[in-house]
Amino acid sequence: MDSLKDRVLRRVDSYDILDYYLKPYHEKGALKQGQHISNPFLLPTIQKTPSFNIYLSKSGSWRYNDFATGDQGDCFNLVMRLFDIGFYEALQLVISDFVIVI
Repeated sequence: MDSLKDRVLRRVDSYDILDYYLKPYHEKGALKQGQHISNPFLLPTIQKTPSFNIYLSKSGSWRYNDFATGDQGDCFNLVMRLFDIGFYEALQLVISDFVIVI
Protein backbone atom coordinates (compact mmCIF):
# COMPACT_ATOMS: atom_id res chain seq x y z
CA MET A 1 0.00 0.00 0.00
CA ASP A 2 1.34 3.42 -0.99
CA SER A 3 1.95 6.08 1.62
CA LEU A 4 0.07 9.38 1.50
CA LYS A 5 3.33 11.04 0.43
CA ASP A 6 3.66 8.65 -2.53
CA ARG A 7 0.06 9.28 -3.57
CA VAL A 8 0.60 13.04 -3.45
CA LEU A 9 3.79 12.78 -5.52
CA ARG A 10 1.98 10.72 -8.16
CA ARG A 11 -0.37 13.67 -8.68
CA VAL A 12 2.06 16.58 -8.41
CA ASP A 13 5.79 16.66 -9.13
CA SER A 14 8.23 17.59 -6.36
CA TYR A 15 9.56 20.37 -8.64
CA ASP A 16 6.10 21.95 -8.86
CA ILE A 17 5.77 21.90 -5.07
CA LEU A 18 9.17 23.57 -4.59
CA ASP A 19 8.47 26.12 -7.32
CA TYR A 20 5.05 26.98 -5.88
CA TYR A 21 6.27 27.64 -2.34
CA LEU A 22 9.49 29.38 -3.43
CA LYS A 23 7.79 31.81 -5.88
CA PRO A 24 8.04 34.75 -3.42
CA TYR A 25 11.82 34.25 -3.26
CA HIS A 26 12.79 34.17 -6.92
CA GLU A 27 12.20 36.30 -9.96
CA LYS A 28 9.31 35.63 -12.28
CA GLY A 29 9.52 32.58 -14.47
CA ALA A 30 10.42 29.00 -13.79
CA LEU A 31 12.81 28.11 -11.01
CA LYS A 32 15.90 26.50 -12.51
CA GLN A 33 18.25 23.88 -11.14
CA GLY A 34 21.33 25.49 -9.57
CA GLN A 35 19.89 29.02 -9.84
CA HIS A 36 20.66 30.81 -6.56
CA ILE A 37 17.62 32.56 -5.12
CA SER A 38 16.90 34.55 -1.99
CA ASN A 39 17.02 32.35 1.05
CA PRO A 40 13.50 31.88 2.47
CA PHE A 41 14.93 31.08 5.90
CA LEU A 42 17.01 34.27 6.32
CA LEU A 43 15.89 37.84 6.73
CA PRO A 44 16.68 39.98 3.68
CA THR A 45 18.80 42.32 5.85
CA ILE A 46 21.05 39.40 6.89
CA GLN A 47 21.40 37.88 3.44
CA LYS A 48 24.05 39.54 1.29
CA THR A 49 23.91 37.19 -1.69
CA PRO A 50 21.39 34.53 -2.72
CA SER A 51 22.41 31.22 -1.15
CA PHE A 52 19.58 28.82 -1.85
CA ASN A 53 18.81 26.58 -4.81
CA ILE A 54 17.09 23.42 -5.97
CA TYR A 55 18.51 20.39 -7.70
CA LEU A 56 17.40 17.10 -9.17
CA SER A 57 18.69 14.25 -7.00
CA LYS A 58 20.01 10.95 -8.29
CA SER A 59 16.73 9.33 -7.21
CA GLY A 60 14.83 11.64 -9.58
CA SER A 61 13.17 13.83 -6.97
CA TRP A 62 13.75 17.56 -6.59
CA ARG A 63 15.42 18.81 -3.41
CA TYR A 64 16.60 22.12 -2.00
CA ASN A 65 19.99 23.13 -0.64
CA ASP A 66 20.54 26.06 1.73
CA PHE A 67 24.22 27.00 1.53
CA ALA A 68 23.95 29.55 4.35
CA THR A 69 22.78 27.07 6.98
CA GLY A 70 23.71 23.73 5.41
CA ASP A 71 20.07 22.64 5.51
CA GLN A 72 18.73 20.52 2.68
CA GLY A 73 15.66 18.43 2.05
CA ASP A 74 12.75 17.51 -0.15
CA CYS A 75 9.66 19.52 -1.00
CA PHE A 76 7.88 18.44 2.19
CA ASN A 77 10.85 19.44 4.36
CA LEU A 78 10.66 22.87 2.73
CA VAL A 79 6.95 23.24 3.50
CA MET A 80 7.53 22.11 7.09
CA ARG A 81 10.30 24.71 7.57
CA LEU A 82 8.47 27.55 5.81
CA PHE A 83 5.28 27.14 7.84
CA ASP A 84 6.77 25.64 11.03
CA ILE A 85 4.50 22.61 10.84
CA GLY A 86 4.90 18.84 11.05
CA PHE A 87 5.07 16.36 8.22
CA TYR A 88 1.39 15.40 8.21
CA GLU A 89 0.35 19.07 8.23
CA ALA A 90 2.74 19.75 5.33
CA LEU A 91 1.14 16.93 3.34
CA GLN A 92 -2.32 18.32 4.07
CA LEU A 93 -1.25 21.84 3.03
CA VAL A 94 0.13 20.56 -0.29
CA ILE A 95 -3.04 18.54 -0.87
CA SER A 96 -5.14 21.63 -0.20
CA ASP A 97 -3.02 24.11 -2.21
CA PHE A 98 -2.81 21.79 -5.24
CA VAL A 99 -6.43 20.63 -4.91
CA ILE A 100 -5.44 16.98 -4.90
CA VAL A 101 -8.13 14.37 -4.47
CA ILE A 102 -6.73 11.31 -2.72
